[in-house]
Amino acid sequence: MSEDRSRAEASSDQRTVSEDRSRAEASSDQRTVSEDLSTDEAVVPEVVHGGLEAENRLLRLVIDVTSSDLDLSEVVRRVPALVTEATGSDVCFVHLVDEERQRIVLAGATPPFDEVIGTVELAIGEGVAGWVARNAEPAVVADKWNDQRYRYIPALRGEDYASLVSVPMLVGGRVVGVLNVHSEAERTYGPPELALLTGVANLVARSVEKAQLHRSLAEREEALEGFAARVVEAQEMERRHLAGEIHDGISQRLVSLWYHLLAAEDAVAEPARLDRELKVARELTTAALDETRTAIAGLRPSVLDDLGLGPGLESLARSLPGLATPELEADGVPVAGLTVELDIVAERLPPHVEVALYRIAQEALQNVVKHAGATRVRVSLGPAPEGVRLAVEDDGRGFAHDDIEGMEDGRSYGMVGMRERAELIGARLNFSSWPDRGTTVEVVVPQ
Repeated sequence: MSEDRSRAEASSDQRTVSEDRSRAEASSDQRTVSEDLSTDEAVVPEVVHGGLEAENRLLRLVIDVTSSDLDLSEVVRRVPALVTEATGSDVCFVHLVDEERQRIVLAGATPPFDEVIGTVELAIGEGVAGWVARNAEPAVVADKWNDQRYRYIPALRGEDYASLVSVPMLVGGRVVGVLNVHSEAERTYGPPELALLTGVANLVARSVEKAQLHRSLAEREEALEGFAARVVEAQEMERRHLAGEIHDGISQRLVSLWYHLLAAEDAVAEPARLDRELKVARELTTAALDETRTAIAGLRPSVLDDLGLGPGLESLARSLPGLATPELEADGVPVAGLTVELDIVAERLPPHVEVALYRIAQEALQNVVKHAGATRVRVSLGPAPEGVRLAVEDDGRGFAHDDIEGMEDGRSYGMVGMRERAELIGARLNFSSWPDRGTTVEVVVPQ
């Protein structure tokens, strides 16, 4: 910590008198709770440090703020000034946990540090606040320079403050944020102050949870709306595609069949010609039936309804163009350019889950055929520690990291469709790829 202290002291020596005056004025402004902290236009009563009455008043004010219709950013902006005044501290910081990135981010602070909101981050476990976020326990630090957990952050002017207390913001045992207060003079925060801060932190934690649930719901609704629009678009595209197949394929063959049957009628007296016309008619009939079965299978594979997902995936792997399963190999040499390996542990799942997984596998295999340039693809389905796992892995050309981000940002309908199908059944989809090392699409459905 001596190096941090030296750097901090050097930084402090460089501060101008005007900066000290600005900080002093900002600190003075924190001593009263003004109209800006009120949930309406009235002035919030002043909170005086010390005493049960002051603590109760603080809790009432925090409850008013956290139970209001204010958004989360406004709540964490108002709370720090209330906390510093009630505890006799000099500054207060509110850090929120970003679970996805495993970091805590400064979301609220007393002036002048409100200017760096959103720009200060710590990894979970880093610094005193990071330690509190990881361990879900409060930390009372009388001399932070002698505490190995402390990390100096220039933007927060750690050299100006000697002591701090940090408490977790808990919801059901889960840390959603960390509340810190700092004192310029060295002091030890006692149990009453720690209890007060813990109560405030838990009140704010409820606001954080409410905001997160609201944001998650809004994102889910937006995703569902977008998915519904894309489903309608996909249905229309599928209808046009099916109509084109029927018109250009089946109907044309049936028209040709009709003409050949007419010719056969005219050739009754010519056995050789009659045989030729009937042979062509039989071939056209067979081709029309094959195309009809293919179109029906594309709309709804009967094997999925009759036998389930496992046999459905096996049938899919053997029917896509360009694929050759190991059973079709001769002397170890595939008869087609792409060999499919199947590792299927069949088990029945709810129908909507089976359909979603089938369509994801279908899209992934089509991508392998069209784009991967692979020589081998492996389709696996079976139990996993988290639930049921489906994976499609190939040894093709793969993608660079930037290309994957582009696909996940929505520039690839196939990628977006797979992810949304997974989300609709509560599954997790992982997409990993490396240039010249292949691609893996994995879906895990929780039990």
